Amino acid sequence: MPINRVYLENFRLFKTKDLVFSEDKNFIQGLNGSGKTSVLESIEILLNGKSFRTTKNKDCINHKSDFFRISLKGSNMKQEVALKGLNKVNGRLSFSRKLNNKPTSRGSFFFLQTVLAKNLRMIEGEPDLRRDHLNNLMFHVKPTSHKIYLAYNKILKQRNRCLKQKLGNVEISAWTEQLAKTGVKLSTEQYEFFNRYRGVLIESLNTSAKNNKFKFLEEVDVQFNKGWERSKSLLNSLQDSIEKDIAIGYTSQGPHRMDCEYYIKGKMASSVLSRGQLKVLILLIFLVNDKLVNSYFESDTVLLIDDLGSELDLENLELVLQEISNTPNQIILTGIKGEDLEKLVSNFSKFKRINL
Repeated sequence: MPINRVYLENFRLFKTKDLVFSEDKNFIQGLNGSGKTSVLESIEILLNGKSFRTTKNKDCINHKSDFFRISLKGSNMKQEVALKGLNKVNGRLSFSRKLNNKPTSRGSFFFLQTVLAKNLRMIEGEPDLRRDHLNNLMFHVKPTSHKIYLAYNKILKQRNRCLKQKLGNVEISAWTEQLAKTGVKLSTEQYEFFNRYRGVLIESLNTSAKNNKFKFLEEVDVQFNKGWERSKSLLNSLQDSIEKDIAIGYTSQGPHRMDCEYYIKGKMASSVLSRGQLKVLILLIFLVNDKLVNSYFESDTVLLIDDLGSELDLENLELVLQEISNTPNQIILTGIKGEDLEKLVSNFSKFKRINL
């Protein structure tokens, strides 16, 4: 179900806006402040229920209204997903989401990825970025893993509460045992998925490295860190760290600290690649994710990339656009009118231009 049409009403700066997309490649261009990122944000909210710009979805309501409406039609024009957000008197936002005029829950109607500036720091940035990337992929292809994750986090909050309040060893130990039991299940899911992820990623990136465009990716690898000491069981690791955890007020060991680290020829990628090369690597990872998802089941994929031109130099930008152009999925890029990205996009016939 690639995106064919998006209609916005009272969303951010748009009073009304009707956008028609190609099933292939799209380039939304406009000046700063024209609403390019807001279009991507609306798609994210409609499908996933939350904004990547604010923790309060009511901030997305146009200041002259008390509601916003977003609707999206798929390429076959037989499916329409609509969301209405109404700002209630108590200040809360109520959501009404419908699929073909029938109530529906939040969920992925296709595999949606959004690449923002923060995602392009994934390799050298905070572990949370890499962890969230891997976990979100896993949740999409293995929904049962998300249930385990939620159960684990529920127990984790209880253990952290006990640690912060410095409660007795009996209560902390009880939550520690429960956390270890559920944590082993979660870690097993993470590790099994990681191995599949690693295999697909290395095969694809090594193929890219064999052509001269991406020679800097030769001998790329990614390694798994489960979030606690390898030589110990999770239970022993949690028990051994109780004094430290009480002192800092939270649980320092476990699959919620899982990480995956990227290497080039045995060295940390963040130490041997330039900033531009790191961003190219990350964008290629997002493009490869479609192969990973389809290794589990056939799934339509839509990739949103915000302000790509501001993140890459001219040479790397052209290389990435070539890869994007060769990708079979629907992709929606945004860029500032008059800058390098707009000029380069004109060299690729697959892109539909959308002016704001």
